[in-house]
Amino acid sequence: MSGATLAKSTMKFGARLGIAAIVLIVLGPPINRNFGVGDSLGLMPLSAVWESAPVAVLVSLTYLILLVPCVLLSATLITASLVIRHAEATEQAMITKDSPSNAH
Repeated sequence: MSGATLAKSTMKFGARLGIAAIVLIVLGPPINRNFGVGDSLGLMPLSAVWESAPVAVLVSLTYLILLVPCVLLSATLITASLVIRHAEATEQAMITKDSPSNAH
C-alpha cells in the first residue's frame, strides 16, 4: 500500500469516526436525559443510582465508552494522515530536487 493510499484511507476512517463522535455529542443529552442518568439522578452517589436505576447507569456508561474513543481515535487518525501526507510530500520534493534532470 502506497503512502498516498494509506493517508487517504486513514483520513476517511478518521473523518467517519469524527462524524460519529459529533452525532454522539449532539444526541448525547437527549439520550442521557431520557434513558440514562439525567439531571435528577446525576447528583446522587453512583451506588444509590445503581440500586434505583441500573439500566440508566449502563446507558450513560455505554455512551461515555463510545464517545471518548471516537473523539480520541478520530483526532489521532486524522493527525496520522496529515503526517503521512507531509512525509510523502517532503520525500517527493527531495527526489525532485536531487533528480539528475534538474541539474544543469
